Formats: sequence, C-alpha cells, structure tokens
Amino acid sequence: MNILQRWLINSFDWQAIGLALIILIITIIVTKGVVTPLFGQIEKRVSKRFSIWRDILKAFERPVKIAILFAGIVWALHVAHAPRTILHYAHDINKSVLIFSVGYGIYTLMTSLADLLRYFGTKVHIEVDSIVMPFLKRTLQFIVMALTVTMILSDWGINVNGVFAGLGLAGLAVSMAAQDPIKNLLGGIIIITEKPFQIGDNIESPSVAGVAEDITFRSTLIRTLDGALVIVPNATLSNEPITNWSRVVTRKIGLTFYLSLDTTTQEIIAASEDTMAKLAQDDHFVENSASASISQVLPEGYEFDVSVMLKMAADTNFAGERADVNMTVMRILADHDIQLAVTNRLIPNS
Repeated sequence: MNILQRWLINSFDWQAIGLALIILIITIIVTKGVVTPLFGQIEKRVSKRFSIWRDILKAFERPVKIAILFAGIVWALHVAHAPRTILHYAHDINKSVLIFSVGYGIYTLMTSLADLLRYFGTKVHIEVDSIVMPFLKRTLQFIVMALTVTMILSDWGINVNGVFAGLGLAGLAVSMAAQDPIKNLLGGIIIITEKPFQIGDNIESPSVAGVAEDITFRSTLIRTLDGALVIVPNATLSNEPITNWSRVVTRKIGLTFYLSLDTTTQEIIAASEDTMAKLAQDDHFVENSASASISQVLPEGYEFDVSVMLKMAADTNFAGERADVNMTVMRILADHDIQLAVTNRLIPNS
C-alpha cells in the first residue's frame, strides 16, 4: 500500500461518506418516485370535489421536489462531517432555496388566478371581471417575484434599501427612454378601470376590429375576423373611440345597390316587396325592421337601399349575416331581370 492510498484511508470517514451517498440516493428516489405519485393521488381525490386544488397541487409539486432535494443534500453534508464553513453556506443556500420554492409556487399559481378568484367569488357571490384578470395576474406575479428576491437578498445580509436606491437612480436615468411603456401601462389601467370591453368581446376602433383575447402591461391582443392576431398598444387603444358590438342588442345591416336606369317602376316595387318579405322570414332579424326602397336617382342609376336590424348574440357572425343579406338581394334582383348600374361611387359599409 503506497503513501497516497494510506492517506486516503486515514483522511476520510468512508463510512460517513457512504451513508451520505445513501441519503442522496434516497432523496433522489423520494423526489422522483414518491412525491409525484403522492401528488397525483391527492389530486385525484381532491380535484373531484374542488377542482381549484388541482392547480394548487400542480403549482407546488416542483417546488416541493426542489426543497426536498436540497434538504437531503444538507443532511448528507452533515452526515459526511463536511467542514463547518461548507455547512454554514449550505444552510444559507437551503433557506434561500426554500424561499425561492415557495415564491416560485405562488408565482406559478398566479396563472390560475382567474379560476381561483371565480371559485372564491362564487362562495361570496361576487362577479369576477374578466378583463381585470390578465392584468391583475401579471401585477401579482411581479409583486411575488420582487418579494421573493427581496427576502433572499435580506437573508444573505444584503442591504435591500441600498439596492432599491440604486435601482431608483437607474430608473430615473432610463425614464426618458421609457415614456412609451409608461404610457402603455397607464393606458392599460384606464382600459381596466373604465371597462369598455371584456375578454371575448367583439370590439372595433379606428385602428383595429376583432375579438379581445388578452391584455398585458403593454398591449391588448385582438383576434381579427380573418384570424390574424393584432397587438395594439394600450396607449393607442385607450385614446380611441371603441365600439363594443358584444354589448349591442341589435345591429343594423345596411346595403346599397345601384340599379340600371332601364329598370321599370313595377320591377323596383316587386323587388322591394320580395326583399322585405324574404328578410321578414328570417328569425335572425328584428320583426318589421326590413326596408328596401329607392333613396335617390343618380345619373348612373337608381340608388336601391336595403336595411334590416340583426339580433346580436354572443355567437352572431355579423360579417356572415351581412353577406347572406347581400346574396339574398342579388338573387331577387336576378329573378326580376334587374341589371346593376356601373358606378364609381364609394358604397358605405354598415
């Protein structure tokens, strides 16, 4: 046996190190083979009665694994008779990991904030506003993240006030460059407080038209009728007139056709009566709201205006209904052999 082998044997407590390795192996087995099945069984039993607990269990499953793993590492270091300095830092790191795990779990849980608030809202008979949820979720996530970092820094003896003072000076330096984000943030607050629309509402403004899908600190996400996702800055949307079609009970469909000057009065009267009769048969329209008449005579032809009031519901496709009315009138005009006039006039949409 050479000198190096004797030194290794005499310098280390191999029995303690072996026991520490066993503890590490058991810890890994517990985190992978016990915690996951345990959470799965609890989730199956609890979520049948309280679905909100499923989100809570999913949010804290990974933090619990991390906390158990680091606790096992610290225990193994104690068993292995690690130097006091290493144990001291190991305990500090373990405390920071525990704080981070709790913060991470709460941060993850914020993604299920809407369901959580709706659950408790039903208990106290309070209606939860859908447009507030995305904004509130991100605000609370930021607060949780800031508090978690603050607690970890304080635990390591770092002067948090000094850090925040430095951040304040840095924030002052970049504030001039951050005017647009600040405007968007304030715009988001205005949208949330004034509530011109809810998530899922069909809205229209001078810059965009579609269904509101989400709102963030910076922008609002609008899904247009052709399926495109448009990101509108909150500062822009908050300063524009917004028409919320989801809050409209009825909406007018107005179409203008230019008929040839060769069209006779009898043909116009027949086409007008047939159009109103056909639209009156459709339950989607308000009773006795259909009209079809000549509004004026122009050099290029007769201006034939058709209008009807559409009953608006959550699943009403206004563009589709308008297209159907257009095709109905075109068929009636074709049945009466009425020709359309050629015109360069801009026909308004309504």
